[in-house]
Amino acid sequence: MANEATSPECRSMIGEHFGYFLKALATEEPLPFTDVKFHNTCEDEEEYDFDNLPPGIHLGIIQNRTYQPPRNETEYIEPSEVVLLYGILAHDSAPATIRLIEAVDEPTTQFVVHVDGKYDETHQALKNYASNRSRVVILDHPNRVRVNWGGFSMVNATLQILEYADQFDFTHFVHMAATAYPIASNRRIRNTIADHPKDANFLHIVLKPADPALQIWNYFVECDDRLNRIYEMPPLRKQVNGANLYTASQWFIISKEYAHYLANPEPGTFLHQYLDYVKHIVVADEHFFGTVLRNTHFCNKHHNWNFLHLQFDQWENERALKMRDERKCVMPDPNHCGRSPTTMTMDYLDILELSGDLFARKFDDNVDTKIKDVIDARRKQEEFELTSLNITEPRAAAFSYPLALEGHGTLLVAKDTINSDNPLCLGLGEERNKVRLVPCFYQDVPPTLAGDWETGAVILEETLPHNRWDIGPCSTDGSLKRLYSGDIEVSPGHFSPTGPRCNIRMMDGLRVGRCIDGESFDPQPGGPVHVFPCQKRWHQYLSFGNGKDAPSGALHTNVPLHTRKRIAETGREQESYMCFGVRGRGDLDEEDWLGQRAEYYQEESESEDSSDSDHSIVDEIDHDRFSVDGDEEGENAEVEDVGPPDLWHWEGEQIVATRCSNTDAVIEWVLVPFIEEENSNKADENEKNEVSGNESVSGDEEDEEL
Repeated sequence: MANEATSPECRSMIGEHFGYFLKALATEEPLPFTDVKFHNTCEDEEEYDFDNLPPGIHLGIIQNRTYQPPRNETEYIEPSEVVLLYGILAHDSAPATIRLIEAVDEPTTQFVVHVDGKYDETHQALKNYASNRSRVVILDHPNRVRVNWGGFSMVNATLQILEYADQFDFTHFVHMAATAYPIASNRRIRNTIADHPKDANFLHIVLKPADPALQIWNYFVECDDRLNRIYEMPPLRKQVNGANLYTASQWFIISKEYAHYLANPEPGTFLHQYLDYVKHIVVADEHFFGTVLRNTHFCNKHHNWNFLHLQFDQWENERALKMRDERKCVMPDPNHCGRSPTTMTMDYLDILELSGDLFARKFDDNVDTKIKDVIDARRKQEEFELTSLNITEPRAAAFSYPLALEGHGTLLVAKDTINSDNPLCLGLGEERNKVRLVPCFYQDVPPTLAGDWETGAVILEETLPHNRWDIGPCSTDGSLKRLYSGDIEVSPGHFSPTGPRCNIRMMDGLRVGRCIDGESFDPQPGGPVHVFPCQKRWHQYLSFGNGKDAPSGALHTNVPLHTRKRIAETGREQESYMCFGVRGRGDLDEEDWLGQRAEYYQEESESEDSSDSDHSIVDEIDHDRFSVDGDEEGENAEVEDVGPPDLWHWEGEQIVATRCSNTDAVIEWVLVPFIEEENSNKADENEKNEVSGNESVSGDEEDEEL
């Protein structure tokens, strides 16, 4: 247990805390914190049984918690009255910290910076920078601590900032890492904060209480710059301890009142009690601030988003042993590790634009030196628009491309099937989240279609359910145009060679509003395609093929550079683009790296009790291509190359994301818009008017509106 300790002080500390557990076991008394009772002051909050949620309530609804009551019910302030104090955690890069400070600096803004106690060179460089800047404070001893991954020291560094900052006047405290950067203008940052009450606290918290298993929830002592495991740690449960444990981001925007509470742990408060417990858990930073807020009176003033775009990289245990950062693997099981945020590179630019967030993390100037320059240029333009035009939101982004979709949705039709007896579309089928290749229309409709029906439009009553998609929003770098034929013309942008990227959302049924998601397995890009709640992740932003990087009309994801580098570490190669298609039609289907896909398809086949698996599809195709009049030819029969099998063989099958070079498997799509029939609109309007007594709208007026 103390083998890794290097100092007598650390060995003594480990022995002391281990003694607490030995004594409890020897005297048959409760282990430390087993029966502790916390003073919970959160009131008037609806509590849910997450194993038995009420009808119509799901976790997504609970997570979308907002705090934005009417302005006559609480205090709001104007954007010009918002005074920000940034608390910044820094370690190894003084230039990145300085650039962050100067990016968000305004005449009333203040900064308190904590530099990890292990990085004296960074600390001195920032002290020199702040020496003639009265609104920038670099903390010294005793407010400066050594920070270790996963340890309470990360929380302690933030508490040192809060304690020092408590003397200043500000309306909101913004907690950031030096590896973060603003992606919105300073004016929009203040506007967004002022859109909410002055006492709002913006934290991203998983509102289902955490309930870690004993085998992974352990008591640690932090010393000698590492975490030393002692024994099992009892998780907090409200029915036993009076308080629940919550997982939350350590980066947040909070009110002056909550910042003051955190800086002053008064005896008898939940904060004072909880500090004794949280000092001994792993990744305390991901539990501290959310748990305190959800168990105190500040719980009623919680807006459940922190306006920070953050994506996590692979788990450390997914990397090769020689590549792992052992600091992130502190559990007894070496394959139970933590992970770190993804580094933002230029291929994330579109995603940052569409995120709607104010900040993003993390950036590394040693990995990508250009992305901050582009962000600065965009922030400057936005600042000009908001300031000179005196508006609260930037002008509408140029993602209203001439797709001629009229706002009623679009049908995504497999181009190879347009002139068949049964055109096939991108849809969901009758149940679950799978994206499938399904018939576009009811059975009696195709015989009535004109020869060039795809150049026109369709009505909802003719199409099967769950086939209608909303395309957008789309990023602004480059352009998209729907041609007369229904094909999409893509023009590249200055930074996006594949043109704009877009969300594609389901418009009908129980899954309305969900985004197409082209990523199903973390270690391996691609795989089965689903619709999931929109999460601002790269695999939910799709591009249309430009004929160069991907086949024209294909839907594809852009695999980020960091993912490709991570895969290269394993000795494998990963293409930059993954296109939507079908499994078993092309010659370059992905290898199943970890056996996850075979397991997935097996489970799906069993759960659907399907007798027609992909293997039977392939068998059927082989039979069609290698037989004459139903009789199989001999092995030496000459086979004519007739190209890939018809797509109707895959009717009802799940769409997959495959490498775009697997061209036979890739499906090219055309867009056919939905329209509302004029007669149907008039009938609906007349029916409404008969009920309300209003006069009906004339045909001329209705045409003009359309």
